[in-house]
Amino acid sequence: MIDMQKEIFLSNARFLELARQQKKSEGVLGLAALPRLEEALRELGVSNERILAEVSVAYGLQGLPARYFGEVQLPMLSLTVHTSLPLVCQRCFTPMPQAVDARFEYAICDEPPEALLEDDEIDWLEPGEFSLESLVEDELLMALPISVMHEEACGELQKTAGEKPNPFAVLKNLKLADK
Repeated sequence: MIDMQKEIFLSNARFLELARQQKKSEGVLGLAALPRLEEALRELGVSNERILAEVSVAYGLQGLPARYFGEVQLPMLSLTVHTSLPLVCQRCFTPMPQAVDARFEYAICDEPPEALLEDDEIDWLEPGEFSLESLVEDELLMALPISVMHEEACGELQKTAGEKPNPFAVLKNLKLADK
């Protein structure tokens, strides 16, 4: 069922049709369909193959009523993304899953009008320039934190170097030789 949905919506003309007819498509993508996200997770320290294989991203792509930007009416799409990314704290190296439940809106147009460029809540997509997988992957990559660390103090951190003898302690035992 997912493969059929994926096949239907790979055509960019279908995205425009989905937007204009205000239809909806839902599905689940595995990490294998999102290679840039997989690479980013590996770079952030996620190395457990079993955990990476279990990552899935539920998405919903919904056509919205056309909206005016200035005097230009544009077809609209909404993308919802739900997943849990298996991140690792860079301070204590313990698992730190991050839930992502996000919604994005897009206007579809070749050249965005000035009113759209001034709107921080809506992005624009050029027809023929995107796929479902790349759209989902782009949004998840932007949702990744720059530095993955617990907001509060990490679990158990070694805060001291331990009890080591002072290397200068032997100097006090030296006697100055009389000249």
